[in-house]
Amino acid sequence: MEILAANWRLAAVAALFFAGIVAHRLQWAGDRQGRALLGFVFNIGLPILIFGALAGVPLAREHALLPVTAICISLAGWGAAAFVARRRGLPRRGEGAMALCAMSLNNSMIYPFAALSLGAAAFSQLVMFDMGHALLVWTVTTVVACKYGGHADDIRVLLRRTLLAPPLWVLFIALGLNLAGAPIARDLLHSVLIVGQVLMLLVPLAMGLLVSARGLRRPEVIIAVALRSGFGLLVGLALVTLFGFSGTAAAIALIGSAAPIGFTAVVLSAREELDLDLAASAAAISVFLGSLWIPLAMMFVPR
Repeated sequence: MEILAANWRLAAVAALFFAGIVAHRLQWAGDRQGRALLGFVFNIGLPILIFGALAGVPLAREHALLPVTAICISLAGWGAAAFVARRRGLPRRGEGAMALCAMSLNNSMIYPFAALSLGAAAFSQLVMFDMGHALLVWTVTTVVACKYGGHADDIRVLLRRTLLAPPLWVLFIALGLNLAGAPIARDLLHSVLIVGQVLMLLVPLAMGLLVSARGLRRPEVIIAVALRSGFGLLVGLALVTLFGFSGTAAAIALIGSAAPIGFTAVVLSAREELDLDLAASAAAISVFLGSLWIPLAMMFVPR
């Protein structure tokens, strides 16, 4: 009965994504509202969720290796995308957009499903996986974007903005309290976690508002989607074997390795004047597919 209830909640999250698409089609809301929702979740919802998930959960070996796994997956995606793009003769800005698509993991698509179906211990592993990717995004990935766009002068500005991001600071605070053994009431942490889970339901709705069908016929778009989720999954399988992951840690690493294309790819492509049509179209397809397979994949994650 408990499994059935969890799966109904996952279906509700998927329904919110399609509700966003419908609202966009009917012009009830659009890109501006979608980005505003994601901004709210990033600055308010995600920090609350991270604190509730990490402040009182015992840390294990996997918490150190999962961020490394995410970093390796992104770097491998960069190399594969650069190789494929050059073989196809894509211009520099097209290669840059494809590289960003392969490097950017949309773990925010996984958060709502994981928040509703996983316990705090399992969810904390997903948070650590995502933090490894987040650190890479605003360092190496940003440098990659600037390299392809020829705007390297903006790196310091982007890094400064990242270091001031609320989720990053809350992560450090939660880990510090955890390692110091701070006496925080379990009921308080549970309440904080529930609030964070509710706020994360805004993510699929926002993504439905942001999805676009432009450029769907370009072969480069399909290649970018395949590199992100298909090639990423293969790299994830190799790393799970190498690091000896099992159970929940293995499932989190595999689902994260196949995550849809992150909106970071779209944001950085726009900022650096790369092939925005390629990045936005690939992200749209990838997010749509993710809304279908992620709920199913979460059903097989050990609780």
